[in-house]
Amino acid sequence: MKQKINLSKTLKNKTILVTGGSGSICSVLIKRLLKFPIHSIRVLDINEHSLFNLKRSLDDKRLRFFLGSINDLERVDRACQGADVIIHAAAVKNVDITEFNPFETIETNIQGTMNMIKSAMKHNPEKFINISTDKAVNPSTLYGSTKQIGEKLICWASDHIDLTKFSTIRFGNVIETRGNIFELWMEQAKNNVPLDITDPKMKRYFFHVDEAVDFILQCITISKGGEIFVPKMKLFNIMEFANKFSKNHKIIGIRQGEKLSEVLLTDSEKKSSVEKNNMWIIKP
Repeated sequence: MKQKINLSKTLKNKTILVTGGSGSICSVLIKRLLKFPIHSIRVLDINEHSLFNLKRSLDDKRLRFFLGSINDLERVDRACQGADVIIHAAAVKNVDITEFNPFETIETNIQGTMNMIKSAMKHNPEKFINISTDKAVNPSTLYGSTKQIGEKLICWASDHIDLTKFSTIRFGNVIETRGNIFELWMEQAKNNVPLDITDPKMKRYFFHVDEAVDFILQCITISKGGEIFVPKMKLFNIMEFANKFSKNHKIIGIRQGEKLSEVLLTDSEKKSSVEKNNMWIIKP
């Protein structure tokens, strides 16, 4: 209750910009944000169909939809103008796609984040929350490397820009996100074919989209600038989930750059972090 009261005060009459806002996590986040006394929410996304579906499902006059890419600085600048809080989630995320499209991945995940920072420097929002991933920790893929650089850019911005509080949230996997392994397994089980398993010893951090949204809202309230917020997530063996779909499996082998187990933060980060009930806060 106390957190909700604090968040209501934090968001009262605020204009919020969400990049990648029609995605699996942010569409739920936007729905939740509309329950608070905000002024408006701007949604910047390149996916026209997803924006239309989000508009149709929510139908709230406080919503404004910007069709465009974070690679377009002029469009980003227009979306950022007058925003009080920016939640930056737009990214190219699929590991297989990013490995075969390095220029586009770097342009979006690095240059796009730079564009967001440049516009924030110009328009001075109160808070800037960057959404990152555990793939940024000791990265072994192009996607992870670009997200690690994104975290470093946000840290730089926090050190050099006084009028905006820049922070990062580093997630593991969210079960309900589009394009994840569960969608594939569901389709394979439906068609009565073996489930693709990279390695039965593989482990991943998972939580639900509502938990992810709760965490984002909490971090908006407590962010002071420069932090990397890391939620305490449960580490699962993927077979725990696979067996719920089917006991019929096919081992296909680990993909290029894939790890048997991810980590949420390094040992050195853990030593320099502050541990709370549900998170670690890596201090600047």
